[in-house]
Amino acid sequence: MTSKLSIPETLGTQLLGEVLDSFAPDERHPLRILDLGPACGATVAFFSRYRCTLRFADLAPAQLCFRHDADDERGQREAWIEHLRPQLDLPANSRFDLCLFWDLLNHLDEEGVRALGALLSPHLHSASCGHGFAVHNRGAVLHHRSYGILDTGQLMITGQDSALRLRHPHPQSALNSLLGCLTVKRSVLRSDGRLEMSLSHGVC
Repeated sequence: MTSKLSIPETLGTQLLGEVLDSFAPDERHPLRILDLGPACGATVAFFSRYRCTLRFADLAPAQLCFRHDADDERGQREAWIEHLRPQLDLPANSRFDLCLFWDLLNHLDEEGVRALGALLSPHLHSASCGHGFAVHNRGAVLHHRSYGILDTGQLMITGQDSALRLRHPHPQSALNSLLGCLTVKRSVLRSDGRLEMSLSHGVC
């Protein structure tokens, strides 16, 4: 289980502000955000300054430790889809402008990432964007973190689990071929070996 930090750490970010600046929500078109991590008070407070809707999916890493019986890639992907669909529980016909992936993609194997992309695709549009983390070196030992948003230039690490490694760390190039409709637009190498990424809508 991810432990809370007695004093949450802050992490500077260039990319989240750039992503948010690309939107101009108004009375008729509020910003729609899907956060795939746990509900975070800081994130709620941050987005309260926007006219928006905010949905937390809370895909906990423990829920993503999934073993399937299928031998072929297609069967594995379908098994992942059936596993992830009820956890995402996305309303029919909902659309999101921004998806916050955090460390989630690095807990899914390749077919799991493809399955998540397939499930998200109907809920994205041509201007949808994303933000999350990949790795610079697939062999690096990195552990799970939970995040929140303080402001456009600062994230907050609200929890970490030194016993839970990122099970399937993916480099940027792999995610570009796996996720589908969102591809990496820009990335910044962090001091711990993570790649902070902004993502934009690709060709489905």
